[in-house]
Amino acid sequence: MTRSDLAVEYGGSTQGGIVASRQSNMVFLFTDPGHGSQFGYVYDGFDDDGSAYYYTGAGQNGDQVLTHSNAPIARAAERGSAIHLFAADGFVAGTGTRRQRYIGEFIVDPNEPVQRMPALSTDGVKLRTVLVFRLLPSTEVSPQLVDAAGRSQIPREPFAVEVPTEINSAEFFETAGTADQVAVRRESDLVASFLSSNPDRDFSRWAINLPAEHTRLLTDVYDERERVLYEAKAIAGRSDLRMAVGQLYDYRRHIDVAELRCSVLLPTRPSADLRDLLADAGLGLVFREQDQFNFELAGTPRTHATAPRS
Repeated sequence: MTRSDLAVEYGGSTQGGIVASRQSNMVFLFTDPGHGSQFGYVYDGFDDDGSAYYYTGAGQNGDQVLTHSNAPIARAAERGSAIHLFAADGFVAGTGTRRQRYIGEFIVDPNEPVQRMPALSTDGVKLRTVLVFRLLPSTEVSPQLVDAAGRSQIPREPFAVEVPTEINSAEFFETAGTADQVAVRRESDLVASFLSSNPDRDFSRWAINLPAEHTRLLTDVYDERERVLYEAKAIAGRSDLRMAVGQLYDYRRHIDVAELRCSVLLPTRPSADLRDLLADAGLGLVFREQDQFNFELAGTPRTHATAPRS
């Protein structure tokens, strides 16, 4: 069928890749395997065994968000909307109108609904992040339809993506060693204070994807200019610092930055023995002192970057 046929029958627009029809409480997704690389949309397609389909969200410039055009997918389960996928397949004879092949009905994977992936902006220069939804077919999809919809180029090996500081960890990522909500809020306040006290620096975060474990880790703060990765803790106690040391050592294995330094961000100065622990581990120390932050230990730069993963 064509998109016009679909709109007449079920409602919805004939424009855009994500179309929500209020008339029928359906969400229609359209993909074009022949033009998947445009705007960095190389992730659309089935995984190797055809058990899941990956669909890139809407938004051709800047980091994509879950609201606006992407909300119909993100909130489909909540709204009871059925998701139907179509793939462009040929043209109506004698015209430039694309035909749409129906692939099937899908649901958003409740265990791994969405992840962020790197992509280039429309100018082909600036790196941004896009949302990639993981969709599960409601019924088995035939091999012919899997081939028609294409295969995803989503990485199967661990990788890290630099993302804005505003990324909400609760929406996209698991944070290693998550504490109770009070501690999380205190850490968030500490990070916000640290960022605002250094307005001349460029800060971001790293999202570390571990596909084999279906896990994504999100670091706290990354200083792009100084190449320093910070892990914030709400309490300057031994158990918290030991956890911070482990997290930073885990994070930096996956972050491909030459001479990367790692540092712990605390609300107060820790004891002398804990400062020695950080120094022996080659980690830096920054702590809040009244209205300022004291950079007491710089941390030892890593001498080489992590080898790129194939």
